[in-house]
Amino acid sequence: MTSLSILFARQKGDLRQFVEGTLAIDRLRPGDRVLVAEACTHHPIAHDIDRVKIPRWLREYVAGELDFTTTGGHGLPDDLASHQLVVHCGGCMWNRREMLSRMLRCGELDVPITNYGMTIACTLGLFERVLSPFPETLETYRLKQARRLRQNT
Repeated sequence: MTSLSILFARQKGDLRQFVEGTLAIDRLRPGDRVLVAEACTHHPIAHDIDRVKIPRWLREYVAGELDFTTTGGHGLPDDLASHQLVVHCGGCMWNRREMLSRMLRCGELDVPITNYGMTIACTLGLFERVLSPFPETLETYRLKQARRLRQNT
């Protein structure tokens, strides 16, 4: 079982980079800056996933307030490097080149990037389950997670 957002992450972007970005959620601390980036420029609605639900789940996960910036369309903020995490939509309206370009920019600035589906799965304790259709990626996650846990002990 996985999600449409994660399937788009695999099709449009680099699934492994998104997995590595998801690991950064465990490093978030209250007060950290998180950019929630959406490719579309639609008008926000009540209980919007990028302005309400994802921020709520991340706040609950880190047990504290985070500083959220939300952006839509093709641009990213000039102060991208000041964010500890970028949470991106699936990019359903974009082509692969556009998503990879955005991911490359995050990588150049050493800002972890993940996507909506992976963020939701992580904060709700379902991350390994949603990666199960992708055994190689799941194994990469497990190895990186184990390495990170060893470094913290």
